[in-house]
Amino acid sequence: MLVSLAACGSDDTKDTGFNSVGDTGSESDSGDGDGDSGDGDGDGDPGDGDPGDGDGDPGDGDGDPGDGDGDPGDGDGDGDGDGDGDGDGDGNEPIPCDVAEAELAPVVPHVVLVLDKSGSMLQNTWDHDADLMTPEVTRWKSLHSVVSLVVNSFDDQFEFGAQLYPSTDATNEYNANACLVNAPPDVTVAANNAIGVLLGIPTGNSQNIRGGTPAAAGMTSAIDHLIDIDDGDPAAIILVTDGAANCRTDAVNEFQRFENYDPNLLGIVADAFNDFAIPTYVVGIDISDVVTLVTGANGHPPDGEPDGISPFNQLNDLAIAGGKPKGGDEDFYQTQNEIELQAAIQAIVDDAASCTVVLDPVPFFPHLVEVVMDDEDVPKVDDCDTEDGWTFTNPNGPYETLELCGTWCDAVPNAQLVKAEYFCDPG
Repeated sequence: MLVSLAACGSDDTKDTGFNSVGDTGSESDSGDGDGDSGDGDGDGDPGDGDPGDGDGDPGDGDGDPGDGDGDPGDGDGDGDGDGDGDGDGDGNEPIPCDVAEAELAPVVPHVVLVLDKSGSMLQNTWDHDADLMTPEVTRWKSLHSVVSLVVNSFDDQFEFGAQLYPSTDATNEYNANACLVNAPPDVTVAANNAIGVLLGIPTGNSQNIRGGTPAAAGMTSAIDHLIDIDDGDPAAIILVTDGAANCRTDAVNEFQRFENYDPNLLGIVADAFNDFAIPTYVVGIDISDVVTLVTGANGHPPDGEPDGISPFNQLNDLAIAGGKPKGGDEDFYQTQNEIELQAAIQAIVDDAASCTVVLDPVPFFPHLVEVVMDDEDVPKVDDCDTEDGWTFTNPNGPYETLELCGTWCDAVPNAQLVKAEYFCDPG
């Protein structure tokens, strides 16, 4: 997509090297608006005709039809011929200024991939290609393949980072060693970071996929990292999991650590969205819609899976709290094979793509800015959450960025040209 800026300029603007096109709105001669120097302005200066009246000498704007003296065509009596009574000849309509054109791109969002590296991602296999005739692969192998495709395909549109939970140092022991999480993330957010992400996570065939599901600790590390960046650019988290969160950091014993669902995760995700505008997209890998067994009931032993909860319902609640529910049959992105996993993350990336455009230079008259997408006018709106159009990111200024909203935002990836046009107020 090409985003072009057309802007009202000053002397500083001209120095940037932008092309200057269009009418600046200046008059060819000063003072009278009729084309002769100083002779029809009624100010009484020498050379005006009769002092103070501008009403009798040829060429002074008061005796010929259409010249601003009350005859048909202007009717304002000011001698400028525009009909607005101000003597400047401009009609008091917005006019194009020195126009600057520059190729711009939408703001690049920061996205942290929070990836489940628990033991079940290696122990469990699935029909990755929806073909019963081919061998199944591990869930981790599929996740690695999709991550590789996404970060390589969108490396220039997002600044990616990666957070593993648990870390590569985690073990399969029934203690806190199964819940280790690195902070800051294993791969911090950076531009053109596809190679960094893939080098920072285990390979698709790795056997070092171990541990519990410390999703709360992983989310905390990712959120803190995005908050620390603090550059005003959009940020988001894509949380991928194949089960319910455990490894609660406030556990009083190992049983509570592994056999109880971690209730802290929901609040962590909700606070990130509500307090810091960091949404969380939730992707489930083959999530069961069945209540889990309870340890001790019918002799069921401890198994490291939270007891008596529905992983399906927990992820639905988490997706809603994260501010980006999918809607439909479930609010999280449920996937049953690698094809669906790829489609889910593709849909999320499309949704997370920035619709914010930096305005450089900042408009002198923001109320006169117009936006055009592929030769179609985009309407100005007041509420980007409920209306289709565009609005300034900061409605009360500074007017440094604008945001495309609703259906216009959805159209950005396929747009050939998005142009912001500036006009100036001649008054």
